[in-house]
Amino acid sequence: MSIVEFKRAKLMQDARVSGITINDVARALASMVGVKAVSDFDAGVTAGYLRRAEELLELAIEFAQERRRNDQ
Repeated sequence: MSIVEFKRAKLMQDARVSGITINDVARALASMVGVKAVSDFDAGVTAGYLRRAEELLELAIEFAQERRRNDQ
């Protein structure tokens, strides 16, 4: 296992252990946009970020399921 693979595996483990939620992912997406976006998110302007977070996780799940089918 390479260092990069190890770091990614650790990241996934940390995400599972932390109890990450869709809201957490949405707020993280807002933080990537900037301080104003986080402020807006914290003030309740969340719909766009929540939708994007849901779409991101849905795609990731689809790809993971496809990868598992191909590994069998």
